[in-house]
Amino acid sequence: CSSWLASLTPEQEISIPVWFHKGSLPAPPQSLPLILVGPGTGCAPFRGFIAERAVQAQSSSSAPVMFFFGCRNKDTDFLYRDFWESHAREGGMLSEDKGGGFYTAFSRDQPKKIYVQHKIREMSKRVWDLLCDGASIYVAGSSTKMPSDVMSALEEIVSEETGGSKEVASRWLKALEKAGRYNVEAWS
Repeated sequence: CSSWLASLTPEQEISIPVWFHKGSLPAPPQSLPLILVGPGTGCAPFRGFIAERAVQAQSSSSAPVMFFFGCRNKDTDFLYRDFWESHAREGGMLSEDKGGGFYTAFSRDQPKKIYVQHKIREMSKRVWDLLCDGASIYVAGSSTKMPSDVMSALEEIVSEETGGSKEVASRWLKALEKAGRYNVEAWS
């Protein structure tokens, strides 16, 4: 929460306006493999996706999910850490043994910054394999540089794996977007 909200005491009586905006990320069907990219608070909608799939998986099979999470520091900014790590364990919704995976990028925990797009590139073969299996991509978080940096990383992967140009890769990803398989919800 904000530092102002955190500074309030329970004894203080204050009205705080609250409003809800419908998100633009459509809930994916359980049979659809997913590649999720959610740095910072961008991980919030994906928590819902994973929780719902975990319940559904109790009665039927579920497609693999790869999740790329990023934040500044592991010790101070790792939102929903226990939730993600529990689902990344063997048999969990984000486990590699189920065809998915959970990959973290903590940008300020080492001298050279590491972001989600770096982790996506590191896992390029697995990302490509999931895309070939019909995966949809969901990106949520800051609208500054992250969405375009993630798109560039994916263009590099598609270009490398297909042997095509970056322009061809860009058109391929735009086709995914038109088909509803590349979804971005970004805010500033």
